Amino acid sequence: MNEGWASYWHARLLRQADFLPPSHYLAAIKAHSDVVRPFAADHQLALSINPYHLGFSMWEDIIERHGIDTARQICHEEDDFGFIRNHLTQALADQLNLFVYQADHDGSIRLADKNIHAIREAILSAKFNYGAPRVAVKAVHGDGSLELAHDVSEDGRGLDLVRAERVLNYIARVWQRPVSLHTVGVNGQPRVLSASLNK
Repeated sequence: MNEGWASYWHARLLRQADFLPPSHYLAAIKAHSDVVRPFAADHQLALSINPYHLGFSMWEDIIERHGIDTARQICHEEDDFGFIRNHLTQALADQLNLFVYQADHDGSIRLADKNIHAIREAILSAKFNYGAPRVAVKAVHGDGSLELAHDVSEDGRGLDLVRAERVLNYIARVWQRPVSLHTVGVNGQPRVLSASLNK
């Protein structure tokens, strides 16, 4: 929301900047274009969303359809969640060619959904829990060992297993007992990581 709002005003000011020398104007337009382009490099399809591109496109759409006063009201009343859920329309999602994809265990990727509700939730899912995976205590055993569980079904994302092992080692050092974590590997199969004091 904020990225798009800043990009909208940058573009609007540039449209009125007829006082700039042509070389400065071209440099500013190129910088703006680089920031709000939908994807990096020369690919025609991207599997992640540039928040500047999405926000800029949404604000342009909102202001074109409802005017600047409505846009200012949205700024005061909405956060990122409300902005996406209440103002990303199916028509704009279709125009931007947004979709939800699914990565299968064999590494293949396929289009899963183009419905606006699924698209909105896919965009916002990474923002839940501040973008951090949900890991909770599953059990504290009689010997004091700690068992953690990663809620894969809730956040739909795997863990960086190398990083997770490092974090487990830190937790074991602080906990002063063995620690294990139930998660999934890159192939989606259940995986248990563990750390003890001698690691």
